[in-house]
Amino acid sequence: MSQNPLQKYFRQPKLTVPLPSKGLFAPPDAISGDPSNLEVYAMTGMDEIILKTPDSLFTGESTVRVIQSCCPGIKDAWHVSAIDLDHILMSIRIATYGNLMTVEHTCGNCGTENEYDIDLRPLIDHFDRSEYKNSVQVHELTIKIRPLFYQEMTKFNLENFKIQKRLMAAAQDFDNAENQKIINDSYREIADLQNDMFLKSIESVTAPDTIVTDQKFIEEWVKNSEADLFDGIRKLIEDNKKAWKIPSVGVQCSNCGTPAELEITMDQANFFVKKS
Repeated sequence: MSQNPLQKYFRQPKLTVPLPSKGLFAPPDAISGDPSNLEVYAMTGMDEIILKTPDSLFTGESTVRVIQSCCPGIKDAWHVSAIDLDHILMSIRIATYGNLMTVEHTCGNCGTENEYDIDLRPLIDHFDRSEYKNSVQVHELTIKIRPLFYQEMTKFNLENFKIQKRLMAAAQDFDNAENQKIINDSYREIADLQNDMFLKSIESVTAPDTIVTDQKFIEEWVKNSEADLFDGIRKLIEDNKKAWKIPSVGVQCSNCGTPAELEITMDQANFFVKKS
């Protein structure tokens, strides 16, 4: 097959970034090349169209396709870890539109609608400085945890959305006996979903004489353990979650000068729309 004469006009990598996880939690075939030097390309016109497809956004398919398009070194974006995801999406945003992203905010004091140009580079630096702590000692056991994969996060979010939707519908007529049962069942499902997320985060348990990785054994052990062990693991997970949260950005209202903290999110509906 002859070479495309337009190949020299193909897009080129705009950035080279390190994955915060260093690829440590990814399956063997999910990432190719050096995770500390991941090439990032700007989005194509097709990528932008994909991000405007509501159903694909909802299921996570759009995000996966765009990540694999803009980061060819990532072969399976479903297995991108939670601590890499925001870093990757910000890098794609910078490669496509530049460092600044316009964020809208309504002042809580005077009601003025403000627009702020937020520099994404300090937020990227935050992830590069963050540390993921993956083990905790509880008595004579060492528990290793891992960040969830994007596929797991998406599945949990979809299930939670369905339950919450069913719960809200039933709450409209709480006095109905059938709806009361739906509400009780929904709360149990939410609890089960949260427990499932917790269990999937546990990678292994090391005892003095063995290392256990089988999820069925780990689940049985968690269900038959005392509260201090559960609390120790949960605290580690929560501490990591706080450490890897996108930091808020301090701003002031252009009209009255009231300070506010902007929460930056990775919502594709606004994150990948160029406003700056």
